[in-house]
Formats: sequence, structure tokens, C-alpha cells
Amino acid sequence: MVKNYAKFLEEPASRIVPEGWLLRFLELQREGLTGHIEAAGAPFDRISWGKTDGENAASNGGQAPGWWSFEQTGYHLDGMERLSLLLRDRAMHRKAKDILYAVLDRADGDGYLGPENLKNSTGWNRWPHVVFFRALLAEYAAKKDPRILAAIKKHYESATCAHDRARDVVNVEPMLLTYLATGDETLLSMAKTCFASYNEDCTDDNCARAQLSPAKAYAHGVTYNEYSKLGALLYICTGDRAYLKPSVHAYKKIDRYQMLPDGLHCSNEFLLDNDYMQSHETCDVSDYTWALGYLLMATGDGGYADRIERCIFNAGIGSVEEHFRALQYFSCPNQLILNGSSNHNAFLRGSAWMSYRPNPGTECCAGNVHRFMPNYCARMWMRNKRSVAAALYGPSSYRIGAGERIVEDTAYPYEDEIRFVFRLKKPRAFPLVLRVPGWCSSPEAYVNGKKAEIAPKKGFFALARTWEDGDRVVLRLPSEARFVDYKDGVYVERGPLLYAYGMKGNRTVDLSAPTPDPAFPSFAITPDKPFNYALVTSKPPVFRRAACKDEPFTMEKTPCFITVSARKVPGYKITERKTVEAVNNLYVRPWKYEKKTGRFVFTPRIPARATVEKGEKGALEKLTLIPYGAAKVRLTVFPKLKE
Repeated sequence: MVKNYAKFLEEPASRIVPEGWLLRFLELQREGLTGHIEAAGAPFDRISWGKTDGENAASNGGQAPGWWSFEQTGYHLDGMERLSLLLRDRAMHRKAKDILYAVLDRADGDGYLGPENLKNSTGWNRWPHVVFFRALLAEYAAKKDPRILAAIKKHYESATCAHDRARDVVNVEPMLLTYLATGDETLLSMAKTCFASYNEDCTDDNCARAQLSPAKAYAHGVTYNEYSKLGALLYICTGDRAYLKPSVHAYKKIDRYQMLPDGLHCSNEFLLDNDYMQSHETCDVSDYTWALGYLLMATGDGGYADRIERCIFNAGIGSVEEHFRALQYFSCPNQLILNGSSNHNAFLRGSAWMSYRPNPGTECCAGNVHRFMPNYCARMWMRNKRSVAAALYGPSSYRIGAGERIVEDTAYPYEDEIRFVFRLKKPRAFPLVLRVPGWCSSPEAYVNGKKAEIAPKKGFFALARTWEDGDRVVLRLPSEARFVDYKDGVYVERGPLLYAYGMKGNRTVDLSAPTPDPAFPSFAITPDKPFNYALVTSKPPVFRRAACKDEPFTMEKTPCFITVSARKVPGYKITERKTVEAVNNLYVRPWKYEKKTGRFVFTPRIPARATVEKGEKGALEKLTLIPYGAAKVRLTVFPKLKE
């Protein structure tokens, strides 16, 4: 049996059943872009892993599609596969499975899987296989078809590629996952060799040497996340902490230099800094939380689960339209103007990348957005030896045997209480491992009404006993609404949720950006009420609850809100520009700016020192802040009023 050094082990998605608001979110994914990906246009309406090379070329003007087309369609396939397993949707699962097995059925004689034009690689052509194999391995975890492992093993052991240059090295991930499932030492040896060879020659900030350096990383955000998790995976397979240390340090650096208030690092598209006007590529919601999942499994440190929740509940949900019919390429804590020219970041400033569209400019995010919530749900429940761990929280149930489950009854993170109910055919003895988030200082746990002792280690504690049908565990995680000073401003948070002054906005269909399906339009959105407020932090924020609904991620059904005191700030307004300067290539430093002309309206920076003169002093107002994810037009970082 393979020795696995992980503190937590991932479970098949088929053992986890999302419920409540999580179920509704996934249903909207299915009804939205995940189930109708052709509405995003090219390449999703013409390129597929399941087609022959000739079919893909014919639909691509006679040219073989580039590697990026298979990366983008692979992202969607992975999200669709896991979504179908979580929803028990047989039709969607058959659609995903047909694509997966079409590739297996057309394996080359040497074992190579996939498009022929990706077989030869100088560093990038083999990267899309990582994305495709994630979906294939999810299918194996659910259905246990040995043909899948045999095919992946043969693909790598045929040695048709070195997998040690550029992003090809991320193939270390499926090599190691297949090793853990098969025990084939050849795969482990190959992964270690590829990783070592890459790091020996790497000269950028993605290698292990750079991860261990105290210097701020300058790298493409997705690439940084894909590389930085590999050390954690190698530790899981070897127990060698020399592999783990760079991965841990890589994410400490992100927290220090690039983390934004909504739980995701700056990545537009590079890791720059943590100014509140920086934004993040939606791809990184999926890639950052996927990577942290491996750190959580490797270390057993609940702090990684805290980070995953904050990112998903805020940055993730905030980057997609309420019905999952549009997404942003760049999403930002402060975003008031969301149209075809509102991107205020230096990279391609004046583009449509901050607007909500089925395909907002670069197709990677239109594919990768389908992964973040299915991945979250699939990793809520984990195990370790005999233990069952609720690692990430949310309404769900976990199947522990035929007809037996643990039900997690909660509206978390929109409420503070989580209730676990055991549905068992016979008594079962095992520890139930629960997490105390780092933001909670006074947790309480009760077993059948009796208070239990909590002594967290790395954020987790265990309730060990023989469980019987009907047993109930109640976990209470109270928190307080608080102001957080940030740069020149201030924001408001409570527990894992960030709160924002949100607006539905004036929404119109952007007719200059037609889409294949009018039911999935491109939006142009502007504020529909005043935004020029500064917070009066001498008056504490007040948290209030409404009835919890099945769609708390929408403005209309938000179950909780925070009221704060504020005053309007004269001169804090939106202005129009006729020229802007944009950077077209972040790889070349120093950046080269190019002038663009037109009509540009951007979200303004907050005043550095918001003052209200006595003669202009406006009335003290009460603002209602809602969970960040429900606010698409939003002001999150406010000026602080200097009274």
C-alpha cells in the first residue's frame, strides 16, 4: 500500500451532496454557462478534447487549434464533470464522460493521450493535459474504472515528453495523483526528476529557490499557483519536508505582498501589489483555492481552509453574475463602472475585461470559472485514517456508507451555527473532526445538548465517540462585525465574509458586444445611486439578520447585512477621460505604455484624506452593507472620515 503523508485525504465528489444555498448555486451553474458553454462562443462552441484532430481543425478554419484552446475547454470539462457528480445529473455526466472516454479510445500506440498537435512540446503544449487529467481522475475517483489509471500511467511512462520546461512541469500533479492510486514507483521517480530538472534551470519567480526567497514575487498569477502547489504534493507522496517548505513560503509571500481584502491575491494578470484598486483574474479563484486545498491536506493546518472560504465566498461569488450567465475577467474590491472600456488596471487599460460577459475577453476564465464552486463542495469533507473531517463548511451531507450519512444543516457563512445530524443504520465509532476558523475566538460545541471541550490544534479538534442514529452536534462560531484599516481607507468584515456597499446598478445589454445566445448577454453596468461616502469609524458597525434564503448570494435575498454611519464626501466623483495609457505586455520590464484615445470612465480612487468642511457638512447617514459576493457594483474600501 502506498504511504500517504497527507494529514487529510480527499474524498470522491460522489460521496458529497451539496444542499441549501450551495445546491442552488450549483443548479444555477448548470442552468447557466456550465450547462450552456456554447453561449461563451469560441473555442467552446467548436473545439473539444472528444473530437478527432481532423474535426477540431475543420472547425478552426482548417488549422490545428493551439494549446490554449484545449486548456480552456479542459477547464470547462473538469468543472462540468465534478458538477455532474455533485448534482447526480446523469445527462451532464454522460456528456462529460463521452468526452473523456473518446480521448481514451483514441490513444496512440505509444500510449499518448490527446490531440496530435500537442504531442511535441517545448514547454506549453503538454500543460493542457494537466487540466484534462483532473477531470479524468475525478471520474476515476467516482467510478473506479481501472482503465483510466492504466491509460494515464502509459501516457507518462511512454516518455514522449520530458515535462520539465515552462508550464509542462505541472504534469507532476497528475503523475503524483496517479502514483498515489496505483503505487507505481516509476511515476513517483518521474515526477521527482521533472520537478528537479525544472528547478535546476528555472530563472523566474516560480521555482523553489524564488519561493523560499523573502523577495516579492513577480509572476503570472495562474502560473504561480500551478507551480507553487507542487512541493506540497511531493511532500504528500514522500514525507520530505524539503519539498513542502517552498510551497508554504510561496503562499506566505502572497499574504504579505499581494493579498486583497476579498481573499484573493492581485493577479491582473501578474502578481503586483495589494493596493485596493488592483484586481484579480477570475482564473485565480479556481487555481488559488485548488492549490491551497493541497496545502490543507499536506499540513492539516486549518488556516488554509480559512483562506479558501474567504476567497470562494467573496472573490469567487463576486466575480460572476447572479444567474451564472456572465463573469468578469478582472474583478476588484471597488468596481463602480463595468462596461466595454472600464478596465482601470494598467494591463490593457480601457478594455472590457472588468465587465460581466459570457466571455469577457480571454477565454481561460470563461472555462476556469466552472471549477471554483464544484471544487469547494468536493473538498468540504475529507478523511484521515479513521476520522471524518468537515474541513470546509456549508450545507451538505456526507455519505459514510450505504444509506448512512452525516447531514450538515446550516446556512454558513450567512449564519454562525452549524448543525450535524447522524443518519446511521448501526452505531459507528470514529472521531468527527471539526474546524475552528482563525477569526472565531469563542467557539462552542455541543453533543446531544451537552457542551463539549474544544482544544483546537492547527485549527481543528476532534469529537471521538460511538455515534448513533439521530446524534446531533452543534458548532457555534460567533464573530463580530469590525472595521479594518486598509491603506488609506477602511473596510468592514464579519467572520469569513467581507461586506460592501452594493448596487444592482443600471444594467443594459451591450449591443456592441453581441453574444451567440441573447439569453446570455454582455452587460454594461453603472451606479444607480450615490457612492461618494466616507465611513464614520467612531460609530461601530451593527450586524443584523434577515430570514436565510436559498440564494443569499443575490442582493434580493441577502440574509444578513451590516449598517454603518457615513457622510458624503464632496469632490469624490466619477470623471470621463479622453486618453489613457495602457500596458500591453507585462513580461517586459520596465513596462511600455501606449496611449489610447476614446471615452473612458473608470472607478475612481478613494480620497486619501476624506474631510468634510463645516460649511459643507452633510447629514450623518446610515448605509446598509451586504455580503461582497452579492454586490456586483460595489464600494468595499471606503475613505475614512477625518472629523
